[in-house]
Amino acid sequence: MQMRASAKLISSTHPTLHLSHPTPESFVWNTLIRAHVQATVPNPYSPLSVFLRMRLHGVVPDNRTFPFLLQSFGSLPYLQSGKQIHAQAFLFGFTHDPFVQTSLIHMYSSCGNLMLARQVFDEIYEPDLPSWNSIMNAYSKVGLIGNARDMFDKMPHRNVISWSCMIKGYVMCGGYKEALALFREMQMLDADGARPNEFTMSSVLLACGRLGALEHGKWVHAYIDKSGMEIDVILGTALVDMYAKCGSIEKAKWVFDNMGPSKDVMAWSSMISGLAMHGLATECLELFSEMVKCGVRPNAVTFVGVLCACVHGGLVGEGKEYFRRMDEEFGVKPLIQHYGCIVDLYGRAGLVREALKVVQSMPMEPDVLIWGALLSGSRMQKDIETSEIALKNLIQLDPTNSGAYVLLSNVYAKMGRWSEVTRVRDLMEEREIKKVPGCSLVEVGGVLHEFLWATILIQKVEKYI
Repeated sequence: MQMRASAKLISSTHPTLHLSHPTPESFVWNTLIRAHVQATVPNPYSPLSVFLRMRLHGVVPDNRTFPFLLQSFGSLPYLQSGKQIHAQAFLFGFTHDPFVQTSLIHMYSSCGNLMLARQVFDEIYEPDLPSWNSIMNAYSKVGLIGNARDMFDKMPHRNVISWSCMIKGYVMCGGYKEALALFREMQMLDADGARPNEFTMSSVLLACGRLGALEHGKWVHAYIDKSGMEIDVILGTALVDMYAKCGSIEKAKWVFDNMGPSKDVMAWSSMISGLAMHGLATECLELFSEMVKCGVRPNAVTFVGVLCACVHGGLVGEGKEYFRRMDEEFGVKPLIQHYGCIVDLYGRAGLVREALKVVQSMPMEPDVLIWGALLSGSRMQKDIETSEIALKNLIQLDPTNSGAYVLLSNVYAKMGRWSEVTRVRDLMEEREIKKVPGCSLVEVGGVLHEFLWATILIQKVEKYI
């Protein structure tokens, strides 16, 4: 029954749902609710509607009903429904059930109410491991990585999920070095017997890619092979992404080619993006055509890679055509990232006015990256007027961007508008905005070294004192 329900949703006319054929067993209804939650096809009936019909039949829910049902509330609009189901769980005496408690923490955090998630956790007399993992992950998802680490350190026991969630949390919050340090700690402590799995390693590989730490990435790849982990779609995609970001595109191609026919859209998109960032526009577009021929439907991420390839290759006509095909042929609505690629494409090709028209006609408000792309193109073409427009909007969106003030001051200087130069400089002093020193990461012998321009400058000055 469960397998059949999961494969294909049961019709609303099914006897088990008909009032004249009541089914007293909660197991059957739980199976129906779970099938609706896990459905991959559009369905007019929500899991909540199945629960309401269950109650209409007079069937009493059990401790499995609520965890299945709470999974269906995964965003802010469902918060009120989630609260109502919480009340139902309380009414039937299941608020002290470990499965229900963990599901409530997850539901409230997914709906954006961390305070209620923490309240549920604090009301648990002796939180079990899933409850600890759930509240820690809740903090990570909203960027409170310090709070997440506090919960991690307080945990009486940890499993691989605990370590994987914390490592992923650091990666999602930009703490790439911290993620690698925690992974090393996991290995040194033997992590309570918890061995890293493919989800742990995919987060570690993502950190290596973001840091450009190729030697670290190679070591992780060797560790995966030595541990006997199967390089499935998840790990294969992470390896492709890491090698591409670390500059080893040939190795990325090798991993991609050895993934076999099971590659999903994310694997294809990762390879396409890798080729694009390395300026291999022709190979990138050929791979996209191969992907479509294989029956894999591209998504928004795929088209970001394709359009980036057009930008790096200066392929204006092709870029416009792929942008058109996105919606018309594949039903992918352009996001702000795709508009940013088109603005960058036009700007680099010297079509600054066309780029400005795209910005002005966008269905969403341009962000910092859009204005930055327009600024880059207009500066390249020495279009001072468009540069001024872009910089003013950049400063309005990001008042602490020191580079934007300096560039705007330089633009006014080229135009001979010295009073404006003085005004911009005074504004920087008034807002206490200072130029951020440059920073570089270099990997030498498997060790990451960070260099700040301010530190290098001080060392040079001290040399001559």
